[in-house]
Amino acid sequence: MKILGLGHSHIVAIAEGCYELQHQGATIAGARFCSRFIYLLDPAVTPTLLDSVDGQKINPRLEEIIAQEDADFGLLSIRGNEHIALSIAQRFEPIDFFLREENELPLAEGATQLTEAAIRETLRDKMAETIAILAALRGATRMPLYCLAPPPPLPDCQIMAYPKEFFKKAIDAERLSPEIFRYKIWRVACQLYREICAAQNIIFVEVPSAFIATPGLLAREAWGADATHANLIFGKAMVEKVIGMLEAQRESVAR
Repeated sequence: MKILGLGHSHIVAIAEGCYELQHQGATIAGARFCSRFIYLLDPAVTPTLLDSVDGQKINPRLEEIIAQEDADFGLLSIRGNEHIALSIAQRFEPIDFFLREENELPLAEGATQLTEAAIRETLRDKMAETIAILAALRGATRMPLYCLAPPPPLPDCQIMAYPKEFFKKAIDAERLSPEIFRYKIWRVACQLYREICAAQNIIFVEVPSAFIATPGLLAREAWGADATHANLIFGKAMVEKVIGMLEAQRESVAR
């Protein structure tokens, strides 16, 4: 069985986790598997999207690689940091919103309350390229595609340790948004991924609850070496979840 992984920076942890599983002799429904991962910012396959008379399509070189690999299924980790860009710092007037899925979460004291719909549409605009890439990938292949959720946000201490990922100079700690606010934005991003994937016949893979620590941050054991990314442990768990979904589907069909 063969896996083809495609994505941006978050695909690194997924690839490392997948290679670790292969090294350990993991199987899918009793069969060993191999994999190849393509970093979508590799100059050989950029730009990812090209304009055509029929709309945006995948770079022909990337489409050729997908066809040549002839994989059994694909793992996608497309962009995924838009929620961080939107939520990392507060303006001079703090904002917050009620998350419909978890309306028991508190509002920040003194914050201006926005609607979740306003947050969703702002985030949807930031995810326009993500949406276009997912649609173009779906149009480029008939193999099953699994889109992996980006990891939850990291805590204040990790953000402050790597401020230049977001700011040209050290961030003023008072402008850093509350951790719960960052979690809410991440949840809205996952809602959008879920809807986009459903529309494109792509299977969306949620983050296992074990990797979401209070108050909605990436669990410590899964932190990567910066302020935005997860590590091999997270990547391995996400691949294992996909394998479990595949095996469950096969068992269901066999009954």
